[in-house]
Amino acid sequence: MSNSDDERSLSERLPDALVEQLDTLEPPELRTVHEYVEQILEEAHPPIEKQIREEAKGDVLAIEDEEVYTLVKMRSPDTGDSDSDSPPVSLYHVTRERHPDGEEALNWSFLGDLEE
Repeated sequence: MSNSDDERSLSERLPDALVEQLDTLEPPELRTVHEYVEQILEEAHPPIEKQIREEAKGDVLAIEDEEVYTLVKMRSPDTGDSDSDSPPVSLYHVTRERHPDGEEALNWSFLGDLEE
């Protein structure tokens, strides 16, 4: 978003016809519009499972979507540093996070290695 967009009011960033229509709505109708806009924004996201598989730096073994967060069991790529036959299975807590610029990205938090 450019600085000129930041300086304009919200109504100046929307089409005039839309602003005029919204200005005629009562609070219950505005709440419905708000819910509708949230639904559209949610649908604009790729499914988190797809995003996880695209970003994973290893072999994803399981994904448990808990709505607010997602647990991911993954075997990291073999780096050859370990004496064992295969790398351990690791557990990650994954959430979508919105950055100040409005972009969203996955945040991966390592929870630990699992016993097999």
